[in-house]
Amino acid sequence: MKIAFSARGLGTSYGGVRQYMRGLVPALARQIKNDELFVFYNNEKFLGLAKGCTEIVIKGNNKLLWDFVLFPRMLRKIKFDAAIFSIDVMPFFAGCPGYIIHYDLAYFDKVLKPYRFWDTLYMRTMIPISDRRAKAIFTISEYTKKDCVKFCNTNPDNITVIYAAANEEFKPIKDTAILEKVRRKFKLPEKFIFYAGSLSPRKNMITLIRAFSQIISKIPHKLVLTVPESWKDSMVYKTIDELNIHDSIINLGFIEQESMPALYNLADICVYPSLYEGFGLPVLEAMHCGCPVVASNTSSIPEVAGDAAVLADPHDTNAIAEAICRVLTDSQLREKLISSGFQQAEKFTWDRTAGIMLDVIREKYHNPLAS
Repeated sequence: MKIAFSARGLGTSYGGVRQYMRGLVPALARQIKNDELFVFYNNEKFLGLAKGCTEIVIKGNNKLLWDFVLFPRMLRKIKFDAAIFSIDVMPFFAGCPGYIIHYDLAYFDKVLKPYRFWDTLYMRTMIPISDRRAKAIFTISEYTKKDCVKFCNTNPDNITVIYAAANEEFKPIKDTAILEKVRRKFKLPEKFIFYAGSLSPRKNMITLIRAFSQIISKIPHKLVLTVPESWKDSMVYKTIDELNIHDSIINLGFIEQESMPALYNLADICVYPSLYEGFGLPVLEAMHCGCPVVASNTSSIPEVAGDAAVLADPHDTNAIAEAICRVLTDSQLREKLISSGFQQAEKFTWDRTAGIMLDVIREKYHNPLAS
């Protein structure tokens, strides 16, 4: 069987989709065995990610042109048995059965409105159409699977969950010289609370900042963020101004991937108070590095965190503040979270995820009457 994989999502500058593909593509290459995998990029800098497989670069930065014209043209030219469309939408006239990956369906959340108007309109229109045409759909959590059924009326029997996992660089770092080098590079304080993500509305940063402001006088920690410029982030900075806590918050901006494991290792705690997640990869990354986690108790996060994190109502500023204080001041709780975090994180592996995906595609290929 000849399988194509659209990896255009690697071209995003940061975020969960890019991380997901960085883990999934090499795992698919390892698991492909007797079939053929062709991976298509829109930039040559990603070549080498799918070792042992055919890698093809189709240059183009316009996502609509790439997704609906350039990539389908190659699919028809080479003639594939299956194509994996890794960013929610399946193009018309692909020339072969299509399989879609959904990360989250926040586009359909009318309260949060987490994305720009035109992006939201496009996805709300195209995702249901794509799901109806796909041979099968993959979601990265049970929560996203439920949203597919809820918002798109997708047949649940045609949806398979393929969880994300933390990449192998996320692990405890015993070499103190490496840690101190990163601490000096970013001028990090001795004690800090860590948040990795964006400032978009659904990440709930205003509530986190208000919670942090409540406990500044009780703890010696600063709040360290790795957040690039984000959608509607001006309200976050306005909140910091109103609370006058600039000296206690450090925003490192966008951080290259190689420095992230050390940041988790150096932090005393990782906080992830998101209102809506399709998975919540920083939760697993922190656990792999031995960093205790405080996160929200909504969407997919309880599914990922299990009992290895302290979960709080993301709408309750006091609850978040209390949870952070508990983890920072209770040494027994910290040790329990670190130990259970390692165990929980080991449940998620890229090889298992890739194997499930390929098993579904092979079953559909060998059983043409399957839905």
